[in-house]
Amino acid sequence: MDVFVKTIFILLLFFTPFAFAGTEPWGFSILQGGVVTCWILLLCSRRKIVFSSVFKPVFFTLLFLSAFTALQACFSKTLLDPVALYPVSLMPLYSWEHVSLFVTYLAVVGLVPQLFVSQQDVKKLLFWVVVSAVAVAICAVSFPKGDYIFQLAGVRGGIGPFLNRNHASVFFVLGALAALGVFFTSQLNYGKLVSRTQKQAFYIKQVCFFAVFVSLCVAAVMTRSRGGMLSLLIGLFTYSFLIVWAVPRQFQRKIKGFLITLVVLVLTSGWIYTHVDDINAFARRSSGASEQTRQMIYRSAGTILKQYPVWGIGVGAMPVVITSYTEWSLSSYIERLHNDWLEILLGVGFVGALPIVFGLIWFIYLALKRLKRLEIRKQFLFAALLSALAAMSVGSLVDFHFFIPANALLFFVLLGAVCSLTYAKHHVHEISLNGGYRIGIIVILLAVCYLPLQKTLAWRCYVFGKGLKTQAKLAQYEQALVYYPSPRYAVRLGNAYLNASNRAATPEEKAMLREQAREIAIIYLGRYPRDKELSQLYMRLRPY
Repeated sequence: MDVFVKTIFILLLFFTPFAFAGTEPWGFSILQGGVVTCWILLLCSRRKIVFSSVFKPVFFTLLFLSAFTALQACFSKTLLDPVALYPVSLMPLYSWEHVSLFVTYLAVVGLVPQLFVSQQDVKKLLFWVVVSAVAVAICAVSFPKGDYIFQLAGVRGGIGPFLNRNHASVFFVLGALAALGVFFTSQLNYGKLVSRTQKQAFYIKQVCFFAVFVSLCVAAVMTRSRGGMLSLLIGLFTYSFLIVWAVPRQFQRKIKGFLITLVVLVLTSGWIYTHVDDINAFARRSSGASEQTRQMIYRSAGTILKQYPVWGIGVGAMPVVITSYTEWSLSSYIERLHNDWLEILLGVGFVGALPIVFGLIWFIYLALKRLKRLEIRKQFLFAALLSALAAMSVGSLVDFHFFIPANALLFFVLLGAVCSLTYAKHHVHEISLNGGYRIGIIVILLAVCYLPLQKTLAWRCYVFGKGLKTQAKLAQYEQALVYYPSPRYAVRLGNAYLNASNRAATPEEKAMLREQAREIAIIYLGRYPRDKELSQLYMRLRPY
C-alpha cells in the first residue's frame, strides 16, 4: 500500500508544475484530490501515525492559521463597518478558501514523514524533486517564452509551464539545493567503495548530480528573475553557514569557516550593490516601473495595516480592499501583494502574527538543535533542506510563492522531509487512531475540498461559456456566480449583460439586460463596497 501511495505522491510533484504551476483552479483541485487520496489510503492501512518533535511547531502554526482564518470568516464585515474588537474578515469567501489551502498543506507536511522514514527514503524523495525540476527546466528551454502555455491554453505565459518567470526561478532554486544536498551526502559514501567498477560508477553519478546542480542554478539565473537570483544567493550562503556551524568539531575551524563565508558574502553583496543597473538590464527591468509599483502596493498595505492593526482585514481579503488605498490606478487586478509575509500580516493583524512568529522561532530552534546532533551524512542533507526553505522564504519577501501551488507544494514537501523520523532519533511520537478519529480526519480533508471544487466548477462555466451564444453564455456565467460568488465573477456576469444589451434587438430587451447588470452591481457592491471593478461597472450603468 505504501508503494502505491508514494507513487501517487511523486506523480503530484510532476503534475503540479506542468499544470501551469497549478495556478488554474482545476490544478489545485487535482492536487487536493491526490493528497486526500493518499491520506485515505494511509489511514485505511494504518492505525498509528508518527511524527517528530520538529513537526510540532509546523503543526501548531498551520493549525493556528487555519483556525484563526476560519474564525475570521465566521464574523464577516465590510469596509463600511467600524473596526471590530474581535477578528473578522472583509472577504469571507476568500478567507474560507485560504482555510482550505492551509489545511491541505498541513496534510502534505504530515504525509511526508509517514511515507519517507529513513535517510534513504528522503534521498529518493529529493531525487524525484530534482528530476521534476530538471524536467521543468528542459521544458523552459524548449518553450522559453511560454509557448507551452499558449499552445495548450491560448494564454501567453512566462517560461516553460510556469505563467511567471519569478515562480519558475524559485522552483529551480529549490531543485538545485536539493541536488546539492544529495551530492554532498553521496560524497561521504566514497570510503565504502572497494572495487574499481564501483568507484567509476560513483564518479559518473557524482558528476551527473553536480552538473544537474549547476544547470538548475544557471536555469534560475537565466529566467532573469531578480527574486530568483536573490533566493539562490541566500540558499547557497545559508547552506554554507549551516555546514560550517554544524560539521567541524574544532572551534577554530568553525571560526575560520565562518569568517571565510562571511567575507565572501560581503564581497558578493558589495558587487551586487555596485552593479544594480547591470542586473536590472540583464533582468530587463531597467525602467524601475516594477519596483515603483511594488513599493506603492507595499505602502498601500501599510496604510491598511494602520487602520486595522489588531486583527487585520481577514486572510485573503487584500484584493478587494487594496484598490481603495492605491496611490494610482493600475490596469491589472491586484490579486497578490507580491510579499507573502506582509500579506499574511495584513490578513491576521499583529495579534494573529504573534503565534506565527512564535511558531517560526520554535521551528528554527528545534531544527538547528537537531542539525547539530545529527551524524555528518545526515547533516549535509538536513542542511540542504533548511537552506531550500530559507531560500523560498526570503524570495517570498518580494513575490507570492506560497500561493503558487507548484512552489508551495515543493516547499511543504521539503518541510515534511525536515520532519522525517530519520532526523528525530529518540524524539519520535506516535498517535493511535481508532475508527472515529480516522473518519474525522477524512471528513475534514474532504470538507476542505468543497470550496476549491466549487471554484473549479465556476472556472469551467466561465471558460467554456466564452464561445457560446448570448443566452447560453449568460446562463453559464450565472451558474459560475452561483458556484463561486466572488466579486470578479459578478463583474464578468455584469459585463456580459452589458455587452448583450449593446446587441439587443429591441429597446425593451436592452433596458431589461442593463437593469439585470445594474442589479448585479448593486447587490455585490453591497457585499464588497469600494471594489474598483464593481464600482466601474455600476458607474457605466447609472440611469441617464
